Amino acid sequence: DKLRIRVCGGMNCSGNGGGRKLEDAFQQELESLGVADKVEIFRAHCLGECHSGPCVRIAGERFYHVLAADVPALVREEVLPRIGK
Repeated sequence: DKLRIRVCGGMNCSGNGGGRKLEDAFQQELESLGVADKVEIFRAHCLGECHSGPCVRIAGERFYHVLAADVPALVREEVLPRIGK
C-alpha cells in the first residue's frame, strides 16, 4: 500500500497557501527524492480544521499551518521514515 497524504482543498486552506500549491510542492519533493511512486497525494474537500490551515494529513496524522516551504522538512521527517527510506 502507498502512503497517503491528504491536502486540504477547502476555501480557507487554499486561500492561505494550501490546496494545489501544497499538492505541487509535495509532488515535486517526492519526485526529486525518487519516491513519488510510494505515495498518493489527495486533495480533501475540507479537513475540518479551518482555523489551523493550511492542513495536511500524512498517514492519518494531522499537521497545521503547513506552507510549501515546510514540505521538504515534512517529507524528510514524516514521509520518508514511514515508507522505509
